[in-house]
This record gives sequence, C-alpha cells and structure tokens, in this order.
Amino acid sequence: MSERKRRKPSVLFGFLRAAISISIIGAAVIVAVWFYANPPHTEKAKKHERRDVYVTTEAISFGDYPIKIEVMGKVIPAKEMVLKAQVSGKIVEVSDNFVPGGFFKSGESILKIDPTDYDLNIKSAQAAYSQALASYQLEEGRQQIAKNEIEILQRNTGKTLKSTDLALRKPQLAQAKANLDAAKATLDIARLNLERTTLNAPFDALVIERNTDLGNVIAAQNQLATLVASDEYWIHIDIPLSDLPWLSFPDEAMGTIGTKAHIELGDMRGLREGTLYKQTGSVDEQSRLAGVIVRVFDPLLLEAKNGERGSSLVLGDYVPVKLIGKTLKNVARIPQSYIHNTIEGDVVWLEQGGRLVIQPVTVAYKGRTHAYITDGLEYATNLVTSNIVTPVAGMDIVVQNNGGEQ
Repeated sequence: MSERKRRKPSVLFGFLRAAISISIIGAAVIVAVWFYANPPHTEKAKKHERRDVYVTTEAISFGDYPIKIEVMGKVIPAKEMVLKAQVSGKIVEVSDNFVPGGFFKSGESILKIDPTDYDLNIKSAQAAYSQALASYQLEEGRQQIAKNEIEILQRNTGKTLKSTDLALRKPQLAQAKANLDAAKATLDIARLNLERTTLNAPFDALVIERNTDLGNVIAAQNQLATLVASDEYWIHIDIPLSDLPWLSFPDEAMGTIGTKAHIELGDMRGLREGTLYKQTGSVDEQSRLAGVIVRVFDPLLLEAKNGERGSSLVLGDYVPVKLIGKTLKNVARIPQSYIHNTIEGDVVWLEQGGRLVIQPVTVAYKGRTHAYITDGLEYATNLVTSNIVTPVAGMDIVVQNNGGEQ
C-alpha cells in the first residue's frame, strides 16, 4: 500500500507537465500562423502640399536727394558777459529794463552810480593841471630869458660862451613838463572814472541774471548782471564724424554760407532757420561725436517785421535740428527696414519673375529712417517689403499687393 501511494503523485505530476508543454507549443503555433497571415508593412507618407510664400512689393525709383542729418541740439548764447562795476559807489539810478528778460540796445544806459565824488575829483584834478600848466609856461619863459641873457653877454664881451643845459634851464623845463603830464593823466583818470559811473550795454543785450538793485553800495569788480547778445544765438549739436563730409561750413574767402538747418521748436511753437557755422574742434570722449555750432540770427524776433510769424528761442532748450547736407545724384532712397545685414554686407530682397533675388547693394548714407543706395540697383525692379522667415535666393514668391495677387 505504501508503494502505491508513493507512485500516484509522480504519475499526476507527469501528466501536468505534459499538458503544459502541449499548451505552450499550441500557443506558439497560433502566434506563428497569425504573423504569417498578417505580414508587417509600412504606409506611404502623405505628400505635403506646396505652400506659397506671399509678399508685398513696391517699385524702386531713382532721384536726387539731399542728405538730411537729424540730431538734438542745445540752445546757447553766442556772446555772454558778466557786467562788473569799475568804480565804487551807491547806485542812484537803474533802467526799467534792468530785470531778468529785459532788453537793451547797444550803448543804452543800464544803471548809474552816484557821481558826486567823481565830479569833485575832476575839479581837484583840473586845478592841479592848471597849476602844473602855469608852472610849465613860467619855466618856458625863464628858459627864453636865459637864452637872451647869454646872447647879450656874448655880444658885449665878444667872446663865445659855452652854453650849458643848466644855464639854459633845460632840467627845470623837463621837470615842469613831467609835472604837467602827471596832472594831465590824473585829470584824464578822474574824467574816465566819472564816465564809468554810468554803465551802458556793450551790445544789443538780454538780461539773464540781475545781482544788484537801486540803492545798493557796490565796490569795483562787483558782479552786477549777466548779459547775452540778443542778435544771435548758437545751437550746439554733436554728430558722428562720418557725417561731417556731407556738411558745408561757411567760407568768407569764397563767399559761401554753411549748410542750412531747420530747428523745430517744441510745444507746437513752429520752426526756425539757421546755418552751420563752426566746428568746436573737439570730440566727446565717450560718444565719439564731433561738436558743431549752428547760428540763428534774431533768435528773439526783435527785428521781425509786422506779420512775420515764429517763436523765439529759449536759452538752455533742447531742440531737434535737421541739417540739409549735400545732394546725392541719381540714387535709390528706401526705408532702413528694407536693408538686411549679412556677413557679406548689405543686401535687399527683390522680386524678379516670381522669384526672390538677394541683391548686394552699396549704401552711400544711412539716415534715421532711410538709406541711400548708389550701386546694386541699376535696373528697375520691385523691392520686397515683406518679411520672409527663411529667405533663399531663387525661391518662388507670390506678389500680393493691396490684398490681391499680381
């Protein structure tokens, strides 16, 4: 009994292993049959449809264009001075125009210092001069008497007497002449000091700052006011060195004037005209820009005739200045945005026969908004004004202007 019990599990285990093996083989056969019936294959990719590149164009025209250089400038005085007293005293009179913003014509009285002391100085100097003149005239008479006495003595004795400077009173006469000259100088100084009690405008002037007023006691060299010339203002501007060849400066020998300048005043105050005047002769260390001066005559419109319109310039104001430089002949003028920078240089995109042409060009001048091309666009064609993400020379393009194809 025991042996039968031991053999029974072994038989069952054998049947189980056989069943599993048969199942695995059956599954493998089924999989093999399926792969045989369904062989692998690849589907052809769908062909991409061609997408047209639409662009806009504009015609390129040639002409003569003046170079326009647009910069900012600061209004500064062409002539400025600090009015100082040359004598001391009390201010007894001032002009009604002696206020900031007041105007004076050349030679017009600005203020007056008390002249009383200087009048007395003139009287004293005049008396000293009269006394010195009398002494000189008396000495001239004494010298003439001495000459006559020597001549009489020579006739009476028959001898020739040796004349000496001392005998002829020449030293005494020289001393009298020196005293007279000193008295004359003292009198001239007294008169000059009296003239200096009245301070006049040295040129047509605008009062910028006033430092004194009626009743103040001032000393010589005290600053009384700051004046600027009202007949002309300057505008200081900085421009690139590369722009200088396009500008003209006045030449007195040739009778030529400088480049014209249009000054735009802020706050809708209008325009003013000026001309290029001088280079300052210096370059800013940081910006490497050259300083130049534009001159504007009658900046305050003091000489303007009735009916003339315009606005006055204001010192210290920053104003846009447009310089109208030399003229480029027979060039193409296109917006800066249509110039493309490449490793090879500047190029533009052109449309020719429905294809893109990448054309190298020579740019003579680049302004703030436009570029001026001298070479590369000798033939008439259309300029591509659209942006192309990946431009390739010769690629097909479709012109679409004003919403329709061409």
